[in-house]
Amino acid sequence: MWRRRKVFYWLWPITFVLSVALILTVPRYYTCEVLLAPESQSGGSSSSLQALASSFGFDSRNMNGSDAIYPMIYPEIVSSPNFLVKLFDVSVSTSDDQFRGTYYEYLTKEHKSFFLKRWKGKIRSLLSPTEEPPTMLKNGSKDGVNVFCMSKKQWSAIYQMQKDVTCAVDKKTDVITFTVTAQDKLVCATLGDSVCAALQTFITEYRTIKNRTDLAYYEGVMQNAYLEYHEASAKYVRFIDSHSGMNLEQYRIEAQNLETEMQLKQAAYTSFQKQYLATQARLQESTPVFTVLQSASVPLKPKGPKRMLFVLAMLFLATAVAGCVVCKDQMVEIFL
Repeated sequence: MWRRRKVFYWLWPITFVLSVALILTVPRYYTCEVLLAPESQSGGSSSSLQALASSFGFDSRNMNGSDAIYPMIYPEIVSSPNFLVKLFDVSVSTSDDQFRGTYYEYLTKEHKSFFLKRWKGKIRSLLSPTEEPPTMLKNGSKDGVNVFCMSKKQWSAIYQMQKDVTCAVDKKTDVITFTVTAQDKLVCATLGDSVCAALQTFITEYRTIKNRTDLAYYEGVMQNAYLEYHEASAKYVRFIDSHSGMNLEQYRIEAQNLETEMQLKQAAYTSFQKQYLATQARLQESTPVFTVLQSASVPLKPKGPKRMLFVLAMLFLATAVAGCVVCKDQMVEIFL
C-alpha cells in the first residue's frame, strides 16, 4: 500500500468532493419531542397489581374496563389517515418567515426531498399514470378532504406525515412520547404542539360522547318542560284572576285541575333539571385530564443528516475498498 500510495492521493480528494456534494443535496431536518401523561383511571389496591403486571409486559388496566381506546393503541390512532387529515389545516410558518400557510401547503410546496427520490418519483409517474379518484367523491367532505377517497397528492402527504409524526407509549408508566420531524425548526415545534392537542381532543371527545349526547337531550327536554310549566302556570293564574269571587263548584273543580296540571309540569321540569345537572357532573367526571411533562420547543440544532460523519464514513469505506484492491494479490496468498 505504501508503494502505491499515489492511488490514495487521488482517491481521497475525489471521495471527499463527491461525498460533500452528495450529502449537501440531502435536506436537513429537525426533531421535536413532546411527553404527555394521561390521567390514571385506577386506584386503590388494584394499582399494585397493575404495576406488577406492567413489569412483566402486561397491561391489566385494559382487561377490566370497557374503554375501547386505551394508551397502547394511541400510536395506531396517530398514524391513521383519519387523524392525520385533521392536521392538514394547522397554520405554520417557517423560521425565516418566507412561508405562511397550512401544513398541507407546506408539505406540497416547501418540503424538499432527496434528488434521487425526486427522479425516482418522476420515472414512476411516467411508467404508471396518475389515477385520480372519481369526480363525484372528490369534494364529498365538508372540509375539502374526503378520507374515503383521497387524491394521490393527499395520499403522498399522508405517507410523509406517517414518517414524520410518530407516537410511542411506555407500557409501565403510560407516558406518551410524540416525535415530530420537519425540515424547519419552527414548523417542527408548531406541529408537535398541534399533534399533542389533537390527540387530547380526540380522546376527550371519545370519552365524553355519551355524556355530551345525554346532556344535549336533557337540555332540550328541560327547556320544553319549562315552557309547558310556564304555559300551565300562566293559564292557571288567568283562570283564578278571571273567576275570583265565584263560589260555584264547577269553577272550583276547574281551578283544582289547572293547579294539578301546573304541579305536574313543575315536577317534570324539576326532574329533568336534576337529570341535566347530574349529567353535567358525569360529563365533568368523564373528561380526561392530560399532563404535559415536556412541551414542544423549537430545537436549536438539526437532528440530521450527520454530514461530517457521512464524509468520514465514505473516506473510510473508499480507503478500505482501495486497500483491498491494491493488496488483492497479497490477500490471496495469505488466505490460500
